[in-house]
Amino acid sequence: MNIACLLQENLQRFGVYDQFIYVGSDENRRLTNLDIEKRAAALAASLRQRGIGAGKIVAVCVGNIVQVPELINGVMRAGAAFLPVIHALTPPEISYILNDSRADLIITEKQFLPKIEEALADREWKGDLVVIGGTEKPGITPYAEMLNTPGENGDMEDLGEDDLAILMYTSGTTGMPKGVMLSHGNLMASMRGGAEVWPYGHSDRTLITVPMNHIYGVLFFHESCAFGSSIVLTPWFEAPKVLDLIVNYDVTVAPLVPTMITMLMENYDPSRHNLKSIKYLISAGAPLAEETWKRAQALFGVELYHGYGLTEASPNVARQIPGRTFKYGSVGPPIPGLAVMIVNDDGREVPQGKEGEIICKGRGVMQGYLNKPHETAVALKDGWLYTGDLGHLDEFGELYVTGRKKDLIIKGGENIDPGISENWLYRHPAILEAAVIAMPDPKYGEEVAAAVTLKQNQQVTEEELLEHVRAHVHHFFAPKKIFILDVLPKTSSGKIIKREIRKLVCQ
Repeated sequence: MNIACLLQENLQRFGVYDQFIYVGSDENRRLTNLDIEKRAAALAASLRQRGIGAGKIVAVCVGNIVQVPELINGVMRAGAAFLPVIHALTPPEISYILNDSRADLIITEKQFLPKIEEALADREWKGDLVVIGGTEKPGITPYAEMLNTPGENGDMEDLGEDDLAILMYTSGTTGMPKGVMLSHGNLMASMRGGAEVWPYGHSDRTLITVPMNHIYGVLFFHESCAFGSSIVLTPWFEAPKVLDLIVNYDVTVAPLVPTMITMLMENYDPSRHNLKSIKYLISAGAPLAEETWKRAQALFGVELYHGYGLTEASPNVARQIPGRTFKYGSVGPPIPGLAVMIVNDDGREVPQGKEGEIICKGRGVMQGYLNKPHETAVALKDGWLYTGDLGHLDEFGELYVTGRKKDLIIKGGENIDPGISENWLYRHPAILEAAVIAMPDPKYGEEVAAAVTLKQNQQVTEEELLEHVRAHVHHFFAPKKIFILDVLPKTSSGKIIKREIRKLVCQ
C-alpha cells in the first residue's frame, strides 16, 4: 500500500497525457503524467539517498507552484510523510510546527527562505534545507540537485495501510494547530468513497485555486491520478482570472469555498463567461448561505453541490448526490464506507431531526493528533471522530451542518445559533460576507454581535442592517451590534476566523 502508486497506475491505464496545467502570472506550463512520474521518482531516490524514508517527515513550505504534484508524490513514494506548511504563517507559527513535528527535511521556495530561517533561529537545525529557485548560501541544497538522481520503480516504498502519508496541521481557527496524522489507507478510503458520489473520468478537468497545502487540494491531485483526469492550477484566487480559466481551458469541475463563490458572482459577465463546460461547481470548507446558493445557481446556470468534510476525515464526510432533489442546508448523505451519527453532550445518539454534535466513523478517519494524546482521546472515542460541528440528519439520512459547537452563543442560558442571523444578513443586497459572534456582556454573559463586509459600490448603515435582521429574527436572538469592516480575517483556505473577529471588535 502506497497511495503514490496511483501515478504509476495512471500511466498504465491512460497512457501519456497532459495531466497538469500550471497557469501563473508569468509562467504557463504543461506537465504530462510521465513528466510528473519521472520528476517524482528522481526526488524520491534523492530523498532516500539522504536517509529519508519510512518514519521520516518532510516539511514542504511552498505556494501553488508547478512542482507541487512531484513534491506530493515524490515524498510519499519514498515512504516519508508529507507535511505541508502554509507559507502565510508567521515565523513563530512555522517554528511551532517544525518543532512539534520534528521534521527531518525542509523544502521551500527562495522567496520564503528568510521566513524559514527565522523560524529555525531558535533551534539547532540538523536536517537538510532544500530551496526551489536557487540559492548560493552554504549548507542549503538547490532543489534542482534533488532531481539529478535517476529514479526507478524500485524507489516506491511498500507500506502498510496505517503508515503515515500526510501530517497536516489544522488551520487553528479555534486554538493552537494540531498535527493531523492521515495514513495511506485513510486517504485512499476517503478518496474512493467520495468518488462514488462525484465520479471523475479521463475527460474531466478540475480547476484548483484553493491552496495545495490544504487537504482539499491534495485530495483532487490524488483523484486526478486515480481516475485519469487533469488539473489546472493557478497560484492564487483571482475571480476575473478564474472565470477566464474556466472558459479557456474547458474546466468541468471547480472546487470552491463560499468566499470564492461570492467573489465570482461579483465578477461574472454573461457576455464573456460561458460556463457550458462546467458539469458542476463544488462548495465546501464552510457553510454556504442559502441566499448566496440561490443567486449563484440562477446567475451561473450550472449545478452547485455542497460537500462537507474536515482534515481529520481525510477529508470527505458527506456529498450531495447528483440528480437527487435538492434540499437547502443538506450536504447530502455520508459517503460510502463512512457512518455518521448525531449525539448530545453525553455522547448519546439523539432522535432524528434533533440537533447535536456530528460524529463519524470509517476508514477515512485519522490516526490521531501527533504528540497530543489528550486531544486525540477527546476527538476519537471507540473509533468515532467527534467533529465539533453541529448538525442533524433527516428521514432520508441526509446531513445538515448547522454550526460549530464553540461558535454557539450562550446568552442568558439560551443557546443561540449564529447561522440564523448570518443567513438573513446575507439576504441584504449590500452584504458581501457576514459572521455572527459572541460579544461579552455584563447582563447576559454573552451578547450577539456581527461583523460584515460590503459589496463593491454599496453603502448601508449599522442601524439599517440591525432593522433588516430584527424584521426576521426575534430581538433576543438578533445581533445587538453590527460592525462594518473592510475585510474579515480568514485562514489560507478561505474560512472566516471568528476568534480573530472577536479580538478586533471586542477590544
